[in-house]
Amino acid sequence: MSKKTEKYLYIISPVLILVGLFYYYITHKFDTIPIVTIVVGVLGGALFIIRFYDDIMRKVTKRKIKYGINTLVVTIIVLALVVIAYLVLMNHNKRVDLTKAKRFSLSQQTLNILNKVKDPVHVFVFYSKSQDTTSIRDLLSQYHYYNKKFNYEIVDPDLNPAKVKEFNVTEYGEIVVKYGDKTEKAKSPTEEGITNALIKLTQKGVKIVYFTKGHGEKNIEDYSNNGYDKIVAAIKNENFKVKQILLFNEKKVPDDCAVLVIAGPITDYEPYEIKLLKDYVDKGGKLLVMLDPGERGVKFTNLVTMLSDYGLILKDDVIIDPLSKVLSGDYFMPVISNYTYNPITKNFRIATFLKIARSVQTKEVSDKNIFTRIVARTSDASWAETDLKSLSSGKAKFDKGVDIKGPVPVIAYSRKVIKREEKSDQNNSEGQNDRKEIEGYILVFGDSDFVTNSMYQTQGNKDLFLNSINFLANRSEMITIRPKQQESVYLTLTAKQGRILFFISLILIPLVVIVIGVYINIQRRVKA
Repeated sequence: MSKKTEKYLYIISPVLILVGLFYYYITHKFDTIPIVTIVVGVLGGALFIIRFYDDIMRKVTKRKIKYGINTLVVTIIVLALVVIAYLVLMNHNKRVDLTKAKRFSLSQQTLNILNKVKDPVHVFVFYSKSQDTTSIRDLLSQYHYYNKKFNYEIVDPDLNPAKVKEFNVTEYGEIVVKYGDKTEKAKSPTEEGITNALIKLTQKGVKIVYFTKGHGEKNIEDYSNNGYDKIVAAIKNENFKVKQILLFNEKKVPDDCAVLVIAGPITDYEPYEIKLLKDYVDKGGKLLVMLDPGERGVKFTNLVTMLSDYGLILKDDVIIDPLSKVLSGDYFMPVISNYTYNPITKNFRIATFLKIARSVQTKEVSDKNIFTRIVARTSDASWAETDLKSLSSGKAKFDKGVDIKGPVPVIAYSRKVIKREEKSDQNNSEGQNDRKEIEGYILVFGDSDFVTNSMYQTQGNKDLFLNSINFLANRSEMITIRPKQQESVYLTLTAKQGRILFFISLILIPLVVIVIGVYINIQRRVKA
């Protein structure tokens, strides 16, 4: 570079830096053009200062101007370093959520769904100018952070009637998620609402979960504390349809049944119904049984015998857990934190709370195609009490050799491998028969109350149940931890604390800055 050209670097360098920053500001793309122009500008400016430093300082005669030039040089160098650091870190940024409840982190379920998204996702938020968009922008920016194919746009319905008509928007605040040619409205401006919309758009087909009725089972339409209305709504959010079935009126369990749920019956099933259940499982069906300790002396003889045929043992007992007295205030609400390694709970580390539960044990059966596994157990301090009369008198105690010592298994499943020979394919030139292996499952919980409307949001109850449904429905990608409802956190100050905060922030701190400034100014004048 010629000396004549070097003299003009003090003009060229700032221009290059401004061009690079302006390009990024306009395009929001930090590619080759802004990188090259900014780096060349910074290097050019540094070269000019180094090359002509003596000449610059020689032209400065006044002491104050000289100090000002030194300050300016240092400022430029510091700013250059800050710009370079920003450019380096911008493409290597790392988010850290320090809040206790991880308020600013997406759930594992959302991350799993985003990892599956391969095509662009467009979210249209229909907010008016008067609505605050800060929280929804912050939320959607997190989605974009984890998947750059996820984009969003805030749309003012009053200024964009065409988009309102296109997406059939009827009121302010609606959020429309578009994936490919399909669209889905989010039910709420929350992570749960947006992720549920994504689930419906990305999954192929809708499976059906059937709940049995006719034996006093939990009512899926009941809004009371003992009903299942809320957990059924959660199942639907997982992109399932939910129906009820009365086995008395059926010749077989419907072919479109992905999972059949028996939730807390209070009377035993009849032999005809037991046959339908066994035929369903033996053909590869998935059965979820939640059986409470016998009410009003009901032994559930037929149902328990059927489960025993598949290696699952339900004794007439009630689990007592002294540890739960400390955590939940009730001996009959065992805490579950002891999970085995299995497809349902392999990454599950959240405690669940049952309510008046019975033990679920396993045994070997003569059928070599049946395999059993324990899913979860209670604490070491618990036991399964078999003397039910002692419960009402409050004198229940562990009796060695009679009661079951903890940890007590409360969740288990049985898997039956079925081999079925398919008819030979006419297009198969060798005329061979294809063999396909299918599996039937029975998953048993020793309690049905843990997902009632009053308990389903307790710790991991909801996630454990939904993971079980997805496991049985062969949706392994949906076995995860779901978004939690955000709770508002308030800081309440007393009048005295408010006055102290006001004094420190608006009086003390500014006063300290002023005093320091005055002191430094006086010291400089004295030295001069």
